[in-house]
Amino acid sequence: MPSARERIIDLTNPGWIHAINRCVRKAYLAGGKHDHRRQWVEDRLASIAGAFACEVAAYAVMSNHVHVVVRMDPDAAAGWSAQEVAERWCRLFHRMLPKGVDGQVPAAVVAHLASDSGWVIERRKRLGNLSWFMRALSEDIARRANREDGCTGRFWEGRFMSVPLLDQAALLACMAYVDLNPIRAKTADRPERSAHTGVRQRVRARQRHRMGQRATQEPAARRQAILARAGLKTTPTSPEDGLWLCPLARCINGEPLAQARFSAEDYLTLIDATGRALRAGKRGAIPSELAPILARLDLSVEDWIATLSGWRCMLGGALGHVASRVTEASRRGVEWVRNRCPLFVAKAG
Repeated sequence: MPSARERIIDLTNPGWIHAINRCVRKAYLAGGKHDHRRQWVEDRLASIAGAFACEVAAYAVMSNHVHVVVRMDPDAAAGWSAQEVAERWCRLFHRMLPKGVDGQVPAAVVAHLASDSGWVIERRKRLGNLSWFMRALSEDIARRANREDGCTGRFWEGRFMSVPLLDQAALLACMAYVDLNPIRAKTADRPERSAHTGVRQRVRARQRHRMGQRATQEPAARRQAILARAGLKTTPTSPEDGLWLCPLARCINGEPLAQARFSAEDYLTLIDATGRALRAGKRGAIPSELAPILARLDLSVEDWIATLSGWRCMLGGALGHVASRVTEASRRGVEWVRNRCPLFVAKAG
């Protein structure tokens, strides 16, 4: 019998999911004197995103919880060889390997694991599974934190929350909501200063691209100096080169809004304008740039600001426009999918 989580996630056509994991008792176990643990979480997230069959669109690591917008891709895992499955699993779970194996996993161990067809089949499934993705993230951090504190016990709450994002509007709204977490919490005053967020990674990638473009107009000797200062070996070909996050062109979900594709520039404009409006906290301060962008998503500017300035708005049975929720309810075999997000409340005609 499928679990409750499996019933709400379409395993035949996996879409984007908003996953939230909170520290036990909502304690600030990654804040204050433990603020360095936020970097642990960010580094681990980047690592497992490269090992699992998945794409990460956005994330925010806060002092007592973490948000991830992720899409699992079991079909990609199905195309991996037994050797690749074993190598990816070994990178993720050293503690599950034979005793005495630490650090770099010997090739003989990888080959031995790859030769066990039953083991490979099971691990292939896990590498395309959301619950195992979140487990790989949370267990590693919990063990490190407990070692540092010299204690045992839970670090995270028992289960993470997951909310399917049904269409393009829901996906972009959730990404923005996640990326703007530090601004709402007043721990940052602008997106590019929002530490441990996906938007900061996107801004930095864009800055590297711009520096690379400027370098191409300089003499060869100076060009290499500029690239080195930006931490580059070659000139990036796009604003998302070298980014481990999913490119914006691939952050597409649902119908009928899938054609409303967003470039990296569109998204950063959306985040910057929304962030300035949230900081100002006044209706009259809403930047004019928001209107045409949100019109492409069939969203109201006022509703957008009201939603993104609030907390716990990106929860519910699923997020999306009414038509998307009707389709999702039919797929699940229920009468209705509950909406808690004010951005997608049906307006009276």
